[in-house]
Amino acid sequence: MAVPTPSPIKRGLVRRLRQQAWFTTVKGGIHQSFAPYKAKYPFITYQLVTAPSEFTWGGTEVRAMFDVFAWSVDSVEAENLDALIAEALHDAALDVGEQRLLLCRRMGATPTGPTTDSTGRRIYQIGGSYAVWTDTQ
Repeated sequence: MAVPTPSPIKRGLVRRLRQQAWFTTVKGGIHQSFAPYKAKYPFITYQLVTAPSEFTWGGTEVRAMFDVFAWSVDSVEAENLDALIAEALHDAALDVGEQRLLLCRRMGATPTGPTTDSTGRRIYQIGGSYAVWTDTQ
């Protein structure tokens, strides 16, 4: 049996967000780790924080943790987008390929303050951490 990886979880997370009706308002799209230099606002980023494996009797659990952020030049837009992301992902039935989903849950907010982008424009990054656990049998 092949050792499971977090790749199907990443695909399921991104697919779930792209399927939301509101995703069309995310002009800059969704990006892993960081957005391209000239990405339009708002956009979403996600980052795998950790994904340790737990070897159980006859299977393997992947206990992944992701940070997912909304970025915008408007703090209210970033907060609203973060709320929509939380609604879409908290207790969601993600498609994780051949793995079996055990848990997809927002574990908490990840506070960040306003910052500036490369043009000096003030931007807001608001998001949370999500635990996604899967297993194989």
